[in-house]
Amino acid sequence: MTSDEHPPGDPQVGSETVRAMADLPTKDWTATSRMLHVVFEDERFADVGYLNWLYNESPVGNAVAVDLQDEQGVVFGHGAAIPQNFRSDDRDTRFVQIVNIGRLDERAGENLFANELLNYIPYVLEQGVTGGFGVTNAKSTSPAMSLDGLGATLVCQLPVKVLLPSPLWRKGVVTYDVTPDFLESKTFVELCSDLDQHPASGFTQRWNVDQLRWRLSRPNTRYALHASNNVVAISTRSSAKGLPIAVMMKMLPRYGSRGPLPAEALVTAACRYHRAPVSLYVGFNAHLPMRGVTVPRRLLPAPLNLLFLTLSDIDQASFAFDTFELLDFDAL
Repeated sequence: MTSDEHPPGDPQVGSETVRAMADLPTKDWTATSRMLHVVFEDERFADVGYLNWLYNESPVGNAVAVDLQDEQGVVFGHGAAIPQNFRSDDRDTRFVQIVNIGRLDERAGENLFANELLNYIPYVLEQGVTGGFGVTNAKSTSPAMSLDGLGATLVCQLPVKVLLPSPLWRKGVVTYDVTPDFLESKTFVELCSDLDQHPASGFTQRWNVDQLRWRLSRPNTRYALHASNNVVAISTRSSAKGLPIAVMMKMLPRYGSRGPLPAEALVTAACRYHRAPVSLYVGFNAHLPMRGVTVPRRLLPAPLNLLFLTLSDIDQASFAFDTFELLDFDAL
């Protein structure tokens, strides 16, 4: 989708015309990255690599990304919809993840983006999309900056748990450093070719080999893959106040296994690999109950809310995810 094919909108703000530009994944996102780096103070946007990966390289479909520009062509707002394939026991479908909604502080109070994004819904629908979801935090609560402004509803507040490794080393888990060579290896294909077979009463993202390879290629991020006889887990390393933490990003049953499946050995392997005394888990998994201490929301620096917006016959009020974890969105 180029700006010539889909003319930009022209909402009026005083005497100023605001231009909204949407592009295929061919655009240089340098100006957008700079603006988002100012808005979010997040090192993901320190260079253009992250947006090029997120918007240009996904194997699922075309990103619909919208820049809000002033008359001089300066980007002051942005948001995007990233296609992702999901399934339940009785339905395959495609949702979009709404990401990177932000605008410069000096444009506060201008409820522009939610209105402008609605103009691009037809280009989302033409990819077979039936709904959209997003994860918002305390910095993304105003209607101008979040899915709330599009009529989305709260699915749940994402729980955060602290998990402790077992004091006894448990055999049966093999850990791999996720490098570019590993992602292209026969071992990676063999480990990940059967991760989309487990039952799902609600909706769960479809993690085939290509989707997982792309997701684990995120720039400036290192992951580890831990494999037991019936689960593949993805982890990364983070820290809090100087304390290393093993973050459990994803727990995927192998061979169509049905839960409840054990997770303790995988958590222990992740902590040992990342040399971390504890592990952190955000979200929920229908097949792997993660046993740990739930962190009270009042203690979280940025509590996360999971939102959903229907674009089809899916009932928004009763919608439910079967599994939703950190790897299912763009946090890490």
